[in-house]
Amino acid sequence: MKLISQLIMVLLFSANLAAQQDSSYLAIVGGDIHTVSDGVIMKGVVLCKDSRILKVGKRVRIPDGAEIIDAKGMQVYPGLIATEAYGVINGRGVDIADSYDPYKLNLDLALAGGITVLQNGGMVAKLKHGTIDNVLVGPTNWVNLNYSSTSPAGRRRVRDEFSKVRDYMRLHRNWKLTDSMGEDAGDEPEAKDIKSEYLSLLKGEATARISANTLKDLLATCELLEEYPMQSVIFGGQEAWACAGRLGRVNARLIIVPRNKKWASDDLNRPSGWTIENAKLLWDHGVKFAILPGENSISLMGLAGRDLMTLPMEAAFAIRGGLPQDAALRSITIDAAEILGVDHRMGSIEVGKDANIIICDGDLFHYRSFVQWAVVDGELMYDKQKASYFAHIRPRAEDEVVEAVEEIEETEETEEVIDENQEVTNIDAPEVVDNP
Repeated sequence: MKLISQLIMVLLFSANLAAQQDSSYLAIVGGDIHTVSDGVIMKGVVLCKDSRILKVGKRVRIPDGAEIIDAKGMQVYPGLIATEAYGVINGRGVDIADSYDPYKLNLDLALAGGITVLQNGGMVAKLKHGTIDNVLVGPTNWVNLNYSSTSPAGRRRVRDEFSKVRDYMRLHRNWKLTDSMGEDAGDEPEAKDIKSEYLSLLKGEATARISANTLKDLLATCELLEEYPMQSVIFGGQEAWACAGRLGRVNARLIIVPRNKKWASDDLNRPSGWTIENAKLLWDHGVKFAILPGENSISLMGLAGRDLMTLPMEAAFAIRGGLPQDAALRSITIDAAEILGVDHRMGSIEVGKDANIIICDGDLFHYRSFVQWAVVDGELMYDKQKASYFAHIRPRAEDEVVEAVEEIEETEETEEVIDENQEVTNIDAPEVVDNP
């Protein structure tokens, strides 16, 4: 008896040692995996090692000692990505790492809403609870352009600056070609009296950030992009549906708020105002966009679904307007990542990408669904069961964990009691005599 218990303890110690050695593994088992890039894997497995996704599929061998999340009956998605999000992390640029608060309430609330990555202050950052390690992903390299129809002089200055940059690029290209042919090209042209950020835009090294909501501003932006091709992201786009085809031809990308309403004007003889089909029409014309809620911060008051904590509800509103559900999922995952320039690392569940994953107890776009777990860099950062503000709402049933030694000892004690009772019964039981 004592020898058996000691042997079990040795085996358990060995198992715990192996678990410590393989603690870098995390497996999400049994859920329906929405990969975004390659459809849905029913009842599959996502195996993570360190901060990366190691394997995805239905038949994945799970290493001994790996941490396991039982996702049976649940939906597994890439972590959501929010653009221009405020109030969750503080600071700008690399200073975010110094002011990052890993115990901030808004950080937990954002994770509860499924957001694992956001962009703020010119920097893309991961939301990690309890640690500040590797929170920074990289800069957005956005250049703000004020190209509004309310400032004709400002628009003229922007075009003049781009013209100077284009002339310089042409002169430099001719100089380089002449020099490569072995001819006397003279001195290399100097980049004088031109804006370096505009040069980065025309070279494709940066992205233009432009605010445009009305059709007039959107068409003016399209004209600028046609004459000076560059990467761009347009914020607003309320009337983008009216020029979706042209936006697609200039390869513009948008950040839109599907519920940002503006009624059509009776004074105009052209399409105007807001439509619930805005996102659908953009998608139909090949325009990539990310969805942002009306309040790009965490709010604990007001209408449900208007802030970052319920980002999927904003996308669900676009679905109501005819946007396919897979396109809505892309708008808050992989397409948002592409706009931020980090789609090679996140936005989908693929081997080699960062292990940023959320597990929901229902469809992501259903208003009753909760994020049960949020994983960032392969580590569990949020567990609804341990979150005091949501744990009481439909708590999930968890199996009772019993240590192997206690279970075996309890079984042996029960068997001894049964044997003792059996002996007493055999001794004390009266003899039964059949009636004659």
